[in-house]
Amino acid sequence: KAGNTKYISGKVAVDPDGNVVGEGDSEVQPEYIWSNIERVLKEAGSGLDKKLDFVFAVRTKSINGSWDVRKRMILGKDPLPCVTSISVSGLFRPDLLLEIDVVSVTSN
Repeated sequence: KAGNTKYISGKVAVDPDGNVVGEGDSEVQPEYIWSNIERVLKEAGSGLDKKLDFVFAVRTKSINGSWDVRKRMILGKDPLPCVTSISVSGLFRPDLLLEIDVVSVTSN
């Protein structure tokens, strides 16, 4: 946290025990990540409607699943948040399909 800006970095589909959630599934992994991001933002007094997010995709097919989940969870929010997608050759674990970073500005 810096002032009214919250930074969430390195969100991946790994549960608290270190297990990958939805291995190889380009919709289950982003669903898990976005749900966690939504919870963290809520706890910080923010929400999915006040953020800038970066999506890092390992394979092209994982981008499509990520975008589908993002649209489902965020469309209808006003204003729509910005997004930058970057295709990468891999993440720190080969079974992870994407990583999401978020910058959120809140009133507190």
